[in-house]
Amino acid sequence: MTRRNAFLTIVLALALSACTSTVDLGGGVSRRGDHLYSYEGPELEATVGTHQTVNSLGENWLVLALYLRSLSPAGNIVIDRKAVSVVTPDGHRLPLASQEEFRAAYAQIHTLVRRAEFSTPDPRNDPRALRYCDRWFFAEIGEGFPTDELYLANFEPCSGPLVFRVPRGVQPGRWRLVIELEESAADIPFEINFED
Repeated sequence: MTRRNAFLTIVLALALSACTSTVDLGGGVSRRGDHLYSYEGPELEATVGTHQTVNSLGENWLVLALYLRSLSPAGNIVIDRKAVSVVTPDGHRLPLASQEEFRAAYAQIHTLVRRAEFSTPDPRNDPRALRYCDRWFFAEIGEGFPTDELYLANFEPCSGPLVFRVPRGVQPGRWRLVIELEESAADIPFEINFED
C-alpha cells in the first residue's frame, strides 16, 4: 500500500468514526468532536486536528495536523512561516519551528509527525479533497525542500503538519493557533487535555 493510499484510508476511517456534533466557539471557530477545530474567515478556511497532542503532554514538541484552503476573493494567498505561531495556556507565543530545528529533532518527533499526517483533518470529510501542498514549511529527509512562504491557490485544499518547540513542555489547557494574513488573522483556540 502506498503512503498516499495509507494516508487516505486512515483519514477516511477517522472521518467515519469521528463525532459529528459541532460546537460554535465564536470568532468563526467551531469544534467537532474532541479533536477538530475549524476556522472560517474572509481569507482562509483552516481546520486543526489535535488527535495526537495528548501524547505530547510534558514533551518539548507540539505537532498539529492542519488543513488549509484559501477563500480570498482576491485570489491566492501567501502564508509566511513567521506568521504562524501558537499561544500557550500561560500566554507565551511560540513560533513555528525552523527547518533546522525540525531536522535536528526528527528522530524524536518522527512518530508525532506521521500521526499528524495520517490524521490531517478535512472539514468536508472528503478524503479525495486532501492533498499535500506543493511545498510545505517542513520537509522530511529525502522528501523535497521546505518553504518559508506557503502559497495557497484560491479554493484549493492543502494539508500538512505544524511543529512547534515548547521549551517548558506541553501543558494541558487552552492553546491558540494564530495565522496572520494580509488583511485578517485566524485565531483558533484548541484544548490539550489528558484523555479520560
